[in-house]
Amino acid sequence: MDDKLTVVVVDDSATARAQFTELAGQCQGVEIVGTASDGAEAVLVVAKAKPDLVVMDVVMPNLDGLAALRILRTRVPSSRIAMASSLGGSPGRAEEAFRLGAVQVISKPFDMNQLDTLFANEREAKAQRQAGGGRS
Repeated sequence: MDDKLTVVVVDDSATARAQFTELAGQCQGVEIVGTASDGAEAVLVVAKAKPDLVVMDVVMPNLDGLAALRILRTRVPSSRIAMASSLGGSPGRAEEAFRLGAVQVISKPFDMNQLDTLFANEREAKAQRQAGGGRS
């Protein structure tokens, strides 16, 4: 059983992608397997990489995070998706993200505590899936 958590990070901000990647790199057992700068690119990257977890910004150009979430839920249903939103973001968008199948909504800028919690929850969900529990 592979206990490494594979992650794709999607954000139109290169700074946010770099910050997430740096923080994730400090977490044992987490591997960034792809990045994307908008929702359209995310659909392609996630379909190819098939990560355990996608962390995706809500507001992006070309195809926003919620539209990409809708597509990914049908094309790569095994990937679990957490949405990221800047502080002060619309609560309605968070509700929509959960309705569309997001497993969590986290705030930006990212901090180590929230990522530790997110990764711990996702490792547990992955272990349950591998033990035969299906998509948690």
